[in-house]
Amino acid sequence: MNIHATDTKAVTTSFAPASLSDKATSYALDAARSIGRLAIRRVKRTADVVDSEYNLTHWQRMLSEKTWTTAGSIAEFLIPRNPARELRKVDNQICRIAADDYYRYRVKALCDLLARHAGGAPEIVELGAGCGINLLSLHLNHPDWRLHGFDIAPNGIAAGREIASHFGLSDRISLDRIDLTDGADPNYPAIRDQVVFTYFCIEQIPYDVRKVVDNVIAARPARVINIEPTTELLNLASPRDIVSYLYIRSVDYQTQLFSTLDEYERRGRVRILARERMPFAPTIHNDGFLYCWEPT
Repeated sequence: MNIHATDTKAVTTSFAPASLSDKATSYALDAARSIGRLAIRRVKRTADVVDSEYNLTHWQRMLSEKTWTTAGSIAEFLIPRNPARELRKVDNQICRIAADDYYRYRVKALCDLLARHAGGAPEIVELGAGCGINLLSLHLNHPDWRLHGFDIAPNGIAAGREIASHFGLSDRISLDRIDLTDGADPNYPAIRDQVVFTYFCIEQIPYDVRKVVDNVIAARPARVINIEPTTELLNLASPRDIVSYLYIRSVDYQTQLFSTLDEYERRGRVRILARERMPFAPTIHNDGFLYCWEPT
């Protein structure tokens, strides 16, 4: 298996790498927090937990606050001013940078990455789209693309539809409901022959990973791009990967997506086109890995 850093020539930055002492201190604190979660309150990421964290908290708050109505542009909404400087991964280096600088970089980096793997498709579908933040980012860089998002959270879908309408994008960006764990969901046919991606979505359903992969394969998309954190591909000789391992275990994220896809490739069910480690991450503990694959 060849996991390598993706080519980011199209995205250039000038952020200085963090010092060794800064990284060491941050890694130790992050690891201690994860060990505390493991020791005191082991999280079991059930559907109720995910609904509480996202639909009933994050998306409900966003729907109530409607911050998009005060933004002067899509870019201003996506990248509000936030000077808080934390350790983040940029172009495969750990840097201490402001949140707004990171997310400004991320918009372009994510779009370049998906464009490179989408095979020239003019239409993209995101599973687990939430309120459509990634779709808005794609629109900024590819306004000609037609974008569709599916999620299970009613508040996320409602917020996304309002955001698209506010920016006059209802004809370019659509959002609807899907339950990825239900192979009979009426919206699964919408991904047939489409390029589909997930971005830190499968992480939320650790007990249904194989079922979801089976459901997606059965729906016959043209191509799937999974970008997800995992413990499967970490190098535990690396201090930062130990930090990531402890964090993922402490919040009960998925740990079997990529090994399942590797198994399915050996069985001839899928063809894996690319395996990469993401060159960017918003924290020191949640790198994503990318698998691009097609059903056979």
